[in-house]
Parts: sequence; C-alpha cells; structure tokens
Amino acid sequence: MEKRRDCRMSKKVPIRFTYNGSSFQSITGDISRRGVFIQTAHAFPSRNGINIEIQCKNNHVHMAGFIVWSKKTAPSASELVKGGMGIQLLDYQKQEYQELLSQPR
Repeated sequence: MEKRRDCRMSKKVPIRFTYNGSSFQSITGDISRRGVFIQTAHAFPSRNGINIEIQCKNNHVHMAGFIVWSKKTAPSASELVKGGMGIQLLDYQKQEYQELLSQPR
C-alpha cells in the first residue's frame, strides 16, 4: 500500500546535507512537494533531524527536515543498489523549493 501523499519526480540535483555536525555532498534521486530522496552511502538512522542545501541553478535552498527511512548498502553493492535516505521536509513551502519543483527535469 502506497503511503505517499505527493507524486515523486525523478530529479538529479546536487545536494549538501549536514547530520550531527558533519557535512556530506551527494545528489537527489527524486523530489516531491514535501520530501527528497538523497542517494548516498552515508545513510543515517531514521527519526533524526537533518539540514539540507539543494544547489539550484541560480541559488541554494536551505531547509530542515527529518529522516523518515534510510537504507545502507555495502560498498561492493553500491553500484547495483543505491542506498540513501528519505527526508521529510519541514519547511517545504519555501518559494525557492517550489520553484525547483516547477522546473523541467
């Protein structure tokens, strides 16, 4: 049974995320109105806060969220199975983020 309220859009956008004082760079796998999937080997436990910075063409969108789910992959399997984290955004109504959603893939 599908739990998502919003449609996801496949979109690869550079992203920086900060968790527990450490910063990482990666890309998004998909985005929706209220969330982001981050493709990363640095997946952290669910129910924790995270800060993200999506690097758009003209600006950077800074947002807070929390990790809804995470999936780690072994380094040898990383080419076959993408690990990552599903992030629910807390301030998804920011104008810059809404503009990113409306841009063509």
